[in-house]
Amino acid sequence: MTTRLTALSALAASLTLTACGAGGAPPALAGTATPVYNKETGRLERLESDTNHDGRVDTIAHMDGVRLTFIEIDRDFDGRSDRWEYYRDAPGTAAAARAPDGRSVLERAEEANGHDDRVTRRVFYVDGVIARVEDDVDLDGRVDKWEVYEAGILRQMDLDTDGVGRATRRLVYDASGQVIRVEEDPDGDQQFTPVSPAGKGGGRS
Repeated sequence: MTTRLTALSALAASLTLTACGAGGAPPALAGTATPVYNKETGRLERLESDTNHDGRVDTIAHMDGVRLTFIEIDRDFDGRSDRWEYYRDAPGTAAAARAPDGRSVLERAEEANGHDDRVTRRVFYVDGVIARVEDDVDLDGRVDKWEVYEAGILRQMDLDTDGVGRATRRLVYDASGQVIRVEEDPDGDQQFTPVSPAGKGGGRS
């Protein structure tokens, strides 16, 4: 599966504005982004960036002054946004987990991985660290892959391998990312039972 990069790395690398006045961009978002200010209040509203230099904006950071609220990204540069990241205030959150504005933390991300704007993948974070994912891999309008993370490490993946609208197979991972157990729930009673010995499991990802 194609690796999905968050907009945080793009922002940190490309949004290098010089702060100007009270409404200027925060220093951590300081190069190639264009600030958009409210015409009445002078407050910073957006930072627009053309990360691949094709002449079209592909990353828009929505700001409330110096606070980041959400980012929309055009990952494949086709002229439409296909990933949206939502942020919240981050009091008490470790600085390493905060967004480039130093004030916010990633809370949720949504992606449209089909041929339209319909959200097919949702990623949930706790204090900026990935916690779980819901994914419609076959784009039929139903979630068919669920991932659970511990401290940012994938520990469990549930799959709907039969297209029945619920998980029928479970992959359990160790801390190094290796599958240690494969389980199945063929009758839908939510009781998963092992079907293969450690290290011999399979499944889609």
